[in-house]
Amino acid sequence: MLLNANISEDGTLVAKIPPSLWGKKVIISITSETQEESNWENISNALKKVDSLNLPSKSYDEIITNLRAFRETE
Repeated sequence: MLLNANISEDGTLVAKIPPSLWGKKVIISITSETQEESNWENISNALKKVDSLNLPSKSYDEIITNLRAFRETE
């Protein structure tokens, strides 16, 4: 479960906790809000490199046909 929280200037953690957790011990892991939540920038750069290779494109039907042929060889 992910919860959003704020940390005040005096270091107090402020978060709304669901009633199902009240009275229970929990472990808190802190992740900076500025940290990227995904690798989208890395993925985007990798896709740009692939695009620059000018590989021959295939239609949906060609891809499906190739996949079926590959499965039949296994």
